Amino acid sequence: MNILFPHIDSIYESEGPICFDAIVDGVTVSCVLTEHALGAAAGIDHIVSRREAFAFGQPAIRKVVARQAKDASTGPIIITQAEFCV
Repeated sequence: MNILFPHIDSIYESEGPICFDAIVDGVTVSCVLTEHALGAAAGIDHIVSRREAFAFGQPAIRKVVARQAKDASTGPIIITQAEFCV
């Protein structure tokens, strides 16, 4: 499965969840990453920006997107902290 994430500078990082579009096998898929999921994905124990955390967590986030994209027919992929406890 080929998954592309947007450039890190284009990640919208206001308060609350991070919303981004991933390209999964050529198809745009909307994704929502909760704050707790971002922390779990990044696996860091010091304060960094949300963009930096997203960059650190991309390998783990990519795995979750791949797993959920197989089962998602429509709608956004919602990524919660529980996804990283699997």
